[in-house]
Amino acid sequence: MRKVILTCENISKRFGSIQALNKVSFELYKGEVLGLVGDNAAGKSTLLKIIAGYYRPDEGEIYLDGERVEFNSPLEARLKGVEMIYQDLMLAPNLGVVDNIFLGREVKRAAFLLDRRKMRERATEILSMLGGKDIPLTSKVFNLSGGQQQIVAIGRVFAVYR
Repeated sequence: MRKVILTCENISKRFGSIQALNKVSFELYKGEVLGLVGDNAAGKSTLLKIIAGYYRPDEGEIYLDGERVEFNSPLEARLKGVEMIYQDLMLAPNLGVVDNIFLGREVKRAAFLLDRRKMRERATEILSMLGGKDIPLTSKVFNLSGGQQQIVAIGRVFAVYR
């Protein structure tokens, strides 16, 4: 039996007089790839920003693994395993691969000491999982191809989840 991991029920959102979303409902199943297709200003980004905690819906409910959730911020969503990756990858080009993966998510040994060994080990695991095991950990991001940069950006999502 297929497992539903995300349910959106009757999600609506207005920005002043503009109806961005009107009772959008769908289910996402584990292992499924779901495409959102629509014209410019159709509400695709608005829907994703609601799911990721950037906006609150005016109406409707969101369920993760069957549990109703209400996110007041992207951090709350991230702590539940929901994160958004933008077309602009928001990487720091002059930093290395490991530093980009853990930027804002650093692993610490003590209050202010980074555990660089653990960060390198985890970065290696993450890159291998995403098909980027050939990406040198010591490379500056600006030296990577566009596809490799995408892998690093996606890897940031996994930096805090095991």
